[in-house]
Amino acid sequence: MPPRPMWLIKEDELNEEFIKGGRGPGGQKINKTNSKVQLTHLPTGKVVTCQYSRSQEKNRKRAREILAMKLEEMEDPENCRLAAVAKRKAGVKQNRAKKSKKKYAKEEAKKKKQGGDDVEPEGEVLDIEAELDQLLEQSRKGK
Repeated sequence: MPPRPMWLIKEDELNEEFIKGGRGPGGQKINKTNSKVQLTHLPTGKVVTCQYSRSQEKNRKRAREILAMKLEEMEDPENCRLAAVAKRKAGVKQNRAKKSKKKYAKEEAKKKKQGGDDVEPEGEVLDIEAELDQLLEQSRKGK
């Protein structure tokens, strides 16, 4: 996985605003203080808001990291960290699906071998819908 982008984003390319937060950890205090950070990258127009914690300084740092990752993704979408993380998650998901499919196939094979209860009975299978239709027709004719 590629390392986290450590872009040195120039301060003159950023518009930084501190706004009152609405959601997240901090209770009432968060609604009274300007701890939420909104960064706008002026050359690209990308906007990032962050309210990770109650600390304005932590939110500034986190917002810059997120902005750096977004800019990296714009520059090189195939080799960026976000693409690598998404690819890894997809691989894990596929492996999990294969594993469960294999497990249930083994269980089905065991059931068939042992003559499990879930096997449909051989012989005559009742068609309940057809019988219900016949009964309805008979009741209509009888009226």
